[in-house]
Amino acid sequence: MKIVYITQHFPPEIGAAQGRAFDMSTNLSNLGHDLHVLTAFPNHESTSKLYSKEKVNKLSVYRSFRIRDTKKSSVRRLANYLSFMCSSIFSGLFVKKPDIVYATSPQLFQGVTGYVLSRIHRTKFVFEVRDLWVDFAEILGQFKNKKLLNLARKLENFIYKKADLIVVVTHGYKDRLIDLGISADKIIVIPNGVNPNTLKPVIKRNDVKKEYGIEDKFLVLYTGNIGAAQGLKTIITAAVKLKDDPSVCFMFIGEGVEKEALMEQVKTNGLTNVLFLDSKRKEELASYYDSADLGIVSLKKHPLFEITIPSKVFDYMAVSLPVLIGVEGEAREIVEKNHAGFTFEPENPEDFIRALKLAQSQPETLKEMKKNLRHHLLQSFNRETQAAELSQALHCCNESKSINRIKKTT
Repeated sequence: MKIVYITQHFPPEIGAAQGRAFDMSTNLSNLGHDLHVLTAFPNHESTSKLYSKEKVNKLSVYRSFRIRDTKKSSVRRLANYLSFMCSSIFSGLFVKKPDIVYATSPQLFQGVTGYVLSRIHRTKFVFEVRDLWVDFAEILGQFKNKKLLNLARKLENFIYKKADLIVVVTHGYKDRLIDLGISADKIIVIPNGVNPNTLKPVIKRNDVKKEYGIEDKFLVLYTGNIGAAQGLKTIITAAVKLKDDPSVCFMFIGEGVEKEALMEQVKTNGLTNVLFLDSKRKEELASYYDSADLGIVSLKKHPLFEITIPSKVFDYMAVSLPVLIGVEGEAREIVEKNHAGFTFEPENPEDFIRALKLAQSQPETLKEMKKNLRHHLLQSFNRETQAAELSQALHCCNESKSINRIKKTT
């Protein structure tokens, strides 16, 4: 089948969304599908171009204009989203008669691109929900204007109803959509996961602990988005309580709207046990994963986050790094079922310290976890297997057959 795959986030940009989009589109291509990826010019690059086309492996990649997101202004971010929505509709016109138009969130406006192009090309529209974008924006206080919130909800429901197939990443998301009145018959669950070819060992790695003078420390690592949803203030509060404990060091790698505030909190409290680093490419992170003792996964305490599975769970398991997780629900169940780490109550610094100290006191348990994490991960969360399931669902959608024929959709 010829598939138009719409994602604003795509390599060379760094992040979980970029990784899933690249892996899934590549795996679908490897299964024989003709993939045409509509994406934006990388946000970190300055360019005056309106449009370009390139070949990435077997993928035809169409990059189009976007207003750069400064990560500091909600107005600028909205402009970034809307500009890509408009430009990607334009670039999608260059693809001749696809069988499927596949749009992946976040953000929601990519669904608008998908719907419009599916109507123009008179073909099937598939929408992937990787984030309950409107719900999360509301609980995090990012939607203060009730009229805008209501408009966003109407747009969200419109896209859900117009989609011929909806792909969600957790069973909780599926239940949430059913509660909103969306038919279960057109929802399939394809969780996050990892590509087996990314698990190849990196031969040469830097000694990160030696580089930063923390050879004798128990290194607790956080990588990824330093945003409002992650509840990372809890970790800094815990670091304050552990400031006189010379055995532990915290390292944060990434960017986000909360980074400056957290760095200020570290400075105000005179902490020497916390390090903040800029974002790193995936291959650069290997040395940091290799040197770390635990990887933090954290979200704020809210019922909606209990049906969310942060991709960091899989990222850490893929590099054999035990997880210290402060997320309830499905994510916690994955960690517990696969003996992948230790758990703490979200937004509870005292419980975070309890779990951290428990892990630190069990070096043999950590060693055993590291030995088995990749095996557990590939048994249940292999992106090649998931792509095959998605491919079958897309065939059924294209032929207007019920996805209930596909195994594991409930």
